[in-house]
Amino acid sequence: MKLGLFTDPHYCDQDVTCRTRRPVLSYGKIREAMETFVREKVDFVLCLGDIIDKCDDPQVNIEKTREIADLIHSYALPFYSLMGNHDANVFTQREFNELVNRHSFPSPVSITVCGKELILLDANYNDDGSSYAPGEVNWKNTYIPEEQLRTREQKLNDPTVTEAYVFMHQNLDPEVQQDHIVHNAEAVRKMIRASGKVKAVFQGHYHKGHETIIDGIPYHTLPAMCEGEENRFIIVEL
Repeated sequence: MKLGLFTDPHYCDQDVTCRTRRPVLSYGKIREAMETFVREKVDFVLCLGDIIDKCDDPQVNIEKTREIADLIHSYALPFYSLMGNHDANVFTQREFNELVNRHSFPSPVSITVCGKELILLDANYNDDGSSYAPGEVNWKNTYIPEEQLRTREQKLNDPTVTEAYVFMHQNLDPEVQQDHIVHNAEAVRKMIRASGKVKAVFQGHYHKGHETIIDGIPYHTLPAMCEGEENRFIIVEL
C-alpha cells in the first residue's frame, strides 16, 4: 500500500506569516504533491492538519478553503484531512468536513485501506474535555478526551484489525518542543504500545519535523509544507 502524506500547508491569502511561512505558495506545493501521488499510484492521500490558515475576511476563509479542496479532489484520489488547530480556529469540525473532506459529520474513528487500519486521533480539545471553538483556540492546550481514547482502543482490540497506523495533527513525541505535545500523550502512547498492532505513528504541527522510536514504534513528525519555498511531502509504503 502506498500512502501520500503532507501536513501544515496553512493555505490562505497571506504571502508571509510568522516570518518563515509562505502560505500563498501552498497551492502550488499541493498541486505538485498531488501530481506526484497520481504518478506514483498511491492508494490514499492524507493531510495531517492545518490545511488552511485564518484570513482577515471570513468569506475569504471559505473561498480559500474551497479553492484548495477543489484542487485536491480534482485528482480523484481517495483523500482525507485531519483537522489541525488552525483549521479549528476557523471552522467547526462539521464545517471543515463538509468543505474539505466533502462528507458529513462525524469524523471517522479509522479508515481501512488495503487491509491496513488508519487510526485517526483528534487532539483539538482543551484539558477540560471541551472542543476547540472558532476564534477561541489556545493551541498550547491540547488534549485527547477519554471517550475518544476508548473508541480507538476498541478499534485496536477488534480481532479483524491486525495491522494499524496512527495519524494525528498534534504531537505524542516527548522529544519535540513541549508546547506542541498533547497533555495526556503518555496515556495515548500507552494505548498504542498495549495494542501490539500499531506499526508507526505520523504527526504534524511541529514544523521542523522530528523522528524518534518509542517502545519500538517509529514516531514520524513530518516537516511543514508551508515553511519557506521548499516543498515537503512524502510517500510511505505500508
